[in-house]
Order: sequence, then structure tokens, then C-alpha cells
Amino acid sequence: MSDNKKYYYLRLKDNFFDSDELKILESMKDGYLYSNILLKLYLRSLKNDGKLVVNDRIPYNAEMLASVTGHQVGTIKQALSMFKELGLIEILENGAIYMLDIQNFIGKGSTEADRQRLYDRRISDERKQKKLTQSRNLEEILEKSTPEIEIELEREIKIEKEIDSSASTTTKRKRFEKPTLSEIKAYCIERNNNVDAQHFFDHYESNGWKVGKNSMKNWQAAVRTWEKNNYTNTTKQTKKTNTEQTLDAIYKVMNESEVEYGESRCNGNNSVVTVNDTKF
Repeated sequence: MSDNKKYYYLRLKDNFFDSDELKILESMKDGYLYSNILLKLYLRSLKNDGKLVVNDRIPYNAEMLASVTGHQVGTIKQALSMFKELGLIEILENGAIYMLDIQNFIGKGSTEADRQRLYDRRISDERKQKKLTQSRNLEEILEKSTPEIEIELEREIKIEKEIDSSASTTTKRKRFEKPTLSEIKAYCIERNNNVDAQHFFDHYESNGWKVGKNSMKNWQAAVRTWEKNNYTNTTKQTKKTNTEQTLDAIYKVMNESEVEYGESRCNGNNSVVTVNDTKF
């Protein structure tokens, strides 16, 4: 069952005690008692629109106010005198006390009405907050134009690709390590290819481990290349000496022209040729 009983309340601004009247009042002796009495009188007069009356008919006097406020009669009389001088109250001809400016402080309603009012206010505040949030989000979106958004997306994609590329290169790239003679021999034995490991090692050691003009990346692959090209122990190539090359040339000339130069005795590799008393 709803409670529709009316009640009244005092609405004071946060600067209520900063007014000149209240500052003067509280600066007096017993001034804080006076400000306390003033608030109690305001509350007593709310439902009668500022009039201090009992049962809407009998005006309050000093003795009655002392009884309901809990202060002494003398303090009440002194306070009423100060209130009148400061323009806070007016004493009517019939003795009734009227609190001035009370209309600025009166609030009234019922529990049901206040409950509905609070509910409506809360809903309204939530709607305002929602609209404010949506407005802020829209402003943030509009701050970035479409081209700027596309440029930002392209930049993010480019950064991601660079990160992936860097990670891939780091993973694939492996520094070449020069093998030892023992490793080459072991690999040749494993493949049973008869490649001369010493010859292989000396060859690449002399050229700085390069294949053509490029640095070697995989010496096992180089061994396999030698294997395919038959660079084995049994196929070593030897170069003839300058003397042997000269002799071969002379033999060829003699055989083709059948010209006799002195005496020649040819016995294979131990041939001796005499030309103008010179032995070769």
C-alpha cells in the first residue's frame, strides 16, 4: 500500500552559512546557539508557509519556543530580537512570528511522488549519460577521416610484415662455420665417395672458403659436388714441367718435318735429344 502522506523539508544551499546575516549572527556571543535556533524555527514553520503557529491557529511565544527547541527562554528572546534586527523574521500584529525568505527553503511532496520523481530523474540521468557517451564515441570516430584510417591500417600491416620478415630471416640465416679436416673425412667416409678430403680442405682453405666469387654456405653440398665431378683420389691431375713441355714440342716438330737436328735418341721419358751439341 503506497504512502501518500505529505511531508515537508528544508532546502538549503551549500553557501547558506556564508550569507552576511549568518556570519554576523554567529560572530556574536552565543551566535552558534542563535543559528541553531534559527534552523529549528525554519523547520517549525515549513508546513505553515513560514508562520510559527500551533495547530494553524495559536502563535508561538517565547516560552513555547523555548519548550519545543530545548533552549532557555532568555536565549530565545535574545535570538528573536537579533533575528528581527537582521531581517530574518517579522512579528505580526497578532504576535505571530513569520520567517522571512522561507519560500526559498520550503520543499514538499509525498513518499510515492518522491519515489516516482527519483525514478524518473534516474532514468533521465541514465539517458543523458548514454547520449553523452555515444556523442563522444561519434566525435572520436569523426576525428579520423577515411583516408587517415586507411593510412593507419596500411601502416599497421606494413609493420606486421616487417616483423614477420625479420623473424623469418633470423630463423633461416645461419652463419657458415668452416669444417675441420676430420669432419670432411668423416663425411666422405659416410658417403663412400673417395673424395680426397685433404685436397678438398686445402683447396677451399687457400681461397677463403669461397665457391666462385661467393662465400660458401654449405660445405657438405660442396663435397657432394666434388663427388659428382669425380674429384677422387685416383683422378688427381698433374702438371708437366716446363722442360717436359719443351721436349714434347721438339718431338712434334721433328716428327712433322722429318728434319734431323744432330743425333737423337728417343727412349720414352728418358729420351735425350742433342741439338748443336746441346743435350736435353
